[in-house]
Amino acid sequence: MPAIIGFLVFIVYPVVRSLYLSFTDMTLLAPDEATFVGLKNYKSFFSGMDPLFWLSLKNTLLFAVINVTLTIVFALFSALLLNNNVKGKNIFRTIFFIPSLLPAVASAIMFKWIFDPSNGIVNTFLRFIGISQPPIWLESANTALFTLVIISVYAFGGKMIIFLTGLNSISKTLYEAAEIDGATYWMKLRKITLPMLSPIIFYNVLMGTIGALQVFTEGFVVSGSGPGNSTLFYVLRLYNMAYKQPFRLGQASAMAWLLFIVIGVITLIYFKLSKKLVFYQDGES
Repeated sequence: MPAIIGFLVFIVYPVVRSLYLSFTDMTLLAPDEATFVGLKNYKSFFSGMDPLFWLSLKNTLLFAVINVTLTIVFALFSALLLNNNVKGKNIFRTIFFIPSLLPAVASAIMFKWIFDPSNGIVNTFLRFIGISQPPIWLESANTALFTLVIISVYAFGGKMIIFLTGLNSISKTLYEAAEIDGATYWMKLRKITLPMLSPIIFYNVLMGTIGALQVFTEGFVVSGSGPGNSTLFYVLRLYNMAYKQPFRLGQASAMAWLLFIVIGVITLIYFKLSKKLVFYQDGES
């Protein structure tokens, strides 16, 4: 009963309430004066009344594409290396995994200092090796978004562990049979490892995409909306609309439900593609 009550109060009620608010003009300053406006909040985004809506969506999609790609590449590459008989591999696994356990806010603050253009470690090192004018990272519209991608990719250790679990589940007899047939490492990687890992890759890509589309901490803590709104992410724009001027909870709720729809559509596309790209050991795809 306590679990059911908690689920109803803290999950079901907020979801239903936000759906209702998305059809009203409710503001944080005058919640009692809210009136029903139908689809007006949704139409306002597509009519161009809020140009920051499309900019934040573009920034978020760009962040998600780069973040998911780099995270999967780093996690898979590290897992392949640590799956071999490397001396001290358990120590390296721990080192790579620890960053994913750090609180997101703490990591963001740490990287904000690391990429400080004046006294940060990165630019100090670049000046030491002879680069007199290093990038200003978070203070330039050209580099701010990519800098946040670097910060987010830092915690790839969780996905690496999942890949390691998948690699350990692949039968050794498949590799032994391939070696008897004269297969090279790259042939085994392409014909055995990657196909057998495809369900794990699919899972990591799906969960990574869902998480990246909800990116908030990096933008909120490190750069805000960034120079020229270059790091204004969708959820950050949603937060600003609800809890900063103009305090429009109704429009913010509509933004939340639009994001839910976008994530649902992308998830559906992923599952459609998985029927052709994901291989399962029982022969189903």
